[in-house]
Amino acid sequence: MIGYLAGAAKAPTYTAEARTSVGTGNISAGQIAGFPQATTEMAANYSRWVNDRGIQGKGDVPAGTEVSASPVPDSNVIRIEAKGPDKDGVVTAAQKAADDLVKAVNSKKTESDPEATLAQLKKLGDEWGAAKAASDAADTAAGQAAGRATSQAAITSTRSAAAQAHAKEATLRVQFDAVGQKYQQQISQGSQAANLVVVKPAELSASTKAGNQQRYALGGLVVGLALALLLAVLLDRRQARAGRARAAQEGRHHRDPVTKPEGSHVVGTNPGTQSDARP
Repeated sequence: MIGYLAGAAKAPTYTAEARTSVGTGNISAGQIAGFPQATTEMAANYSRWVNDRGIQGKGDVPAGTEVSASPVPDSNVIRIEAKGPDKDGVVTAAQKAADDLVKAVNSKKTESDPEATLAQLKKLGDEWGAAKAASDAADTAAGQAAGRATSQAAITSTRSAAAQAHAKEATLRVQFDAVGQKYQQQISQGSQAANLVVVKPAELSASTKAGNQQRYALGGLVVGLALALLLAVLLDRRQARAGRARAAQEGRHHRDPVTKPEGSHVVGTNPGTQSDARP
């Protein structure tokens, strides 16, 4: 009973769990080739973003609370756990970790989002077109300046402007080509660009309270039995010593001779004397 009460008094550790998923569908083999393996690897990678210092080390985990994440084997699901002495606190911590992970992953993914890349490609295309037109106009102006036999300073100025226009146009063309290649790669891997979503909100999943009570109750039972056994052994030994003492005392009593009181005598009867005394 004492062990059970001690277990109940011990502060339990609560565990809360939330789950996120790479994409909202399943990853059966019937889907696009390579998608199951890709999402499984992505889940394993994203789970490493979670630790006791928060998402990517932001340091926003409450003191005394442990937060961790691990991928569910052979799936696109991430299990996020929070452990601590506060029952409500671990649920809040697990949910916050899940929400923060989703936000961090999806914000990073915008850097590799085909739609965002396409918008960047269109912007660069417009800038490159304008730069090319300016470069052509600068070439025309430089040619006209040389044909009109203007001053050397004017010719040099127009040629310098044309060179700058050419350089700008060439730079924008290189950028346009690079972003175009990036867009093509993202399109070819479009099925792997799935967003991270919360598929199971945080809830309490385990507690050590019952385990503490059972463990301490069992410990108390073992200690109680040990004390009872020790007491029984000591009592048995005490009774054995008392029995041996009584036996020794009785043995000494039987061995001692019977002593007569001083001055006492026994009047004997002699057959001869008796016959002489008769009349």
